[in-house]
Amino acid sequence: MMKYKGYAAEIEFDDSVGRLHGRVVNSGAYPIATFEGTDVEGDPTRVSPLHRRVPQVL
Repeated sequence: MMKYKGYAAEIEFDDSVGRLHGRVVNSGAYPIATFEGTDVEGDPTRVSPLHRRVPQVL
């Protein structure tokens, strides 16, 4: 579970395609944002997609 600006996201790894998939889970009946990435080292794909996506949909 990852948190940003009061929103929480679940992130799962799909080893069949080698990608991380995440979705905001505390935004009501429908997720306001989904995101994906390929690397969990540092910021580039795990943190940044969530941080970029939430402001886009608010």
